[in-house]
Amino acid sequence: MASSLSTLGIIHTAISVVALVFAAVSLVRDARIVPHSKTGIYYTITNVLACLTSFGLSKEGGFNPGHAIAIMILVLLAVSYAMGRAWTDRPVALYIQTFLMTTTVFLSLVPAINETLTHLPPSHPIAESKASPAVQTGLKLLVVVYLAGLLLQFFRIRGWVRKHAQKISF
Repeated sequence: MASSLSTLGIIHTAISVVALVFAAVSLVRDARIVPHSKTGIYYTITNVLACLTSFGLSKEGGFNPGHAIAIMILVLLAVSYAMGRAWTDRPVALYIQTFLMTTTVFLSLVPAINETLTHLPPSHPIAESKASPAVQTGLKLLVVVYLAGLLLQFFRIRGWVRKHAQKISF
């Protein structure tokens, strides 16, 4: 039987789910996560909170791969925001921000897949460990979806750039 979540684990999970909902809304509405849009800001705030709460979680005790992922997400978000709004009229900046923000979603989903498959259903989890075939297959599918999603977003940006070529600086 899977171990139950701590109070912090429940809070972390709830915040993480809310962050992923904001990401999904932004991806559906704007075809990318626009950092300075209202939804992008909500995504960022909830994702930062999810990262910060993850530092209080550790089955093994001490620093773990989940903490490293949280640090990477925080760095990617910071770089995306450091680029600022002024850069978004430059095609290269659109590609970079799209890559950064989409990668934060991908990195958020890696531990989500691990934890979900090793905890649910509570009476008999799908996977016994992170090394089990179900988790490995889930992670491989996530990589495929991530790469396909990036390509779709990049093609959309390319179309937008072609349409607005006279108005933007390179």
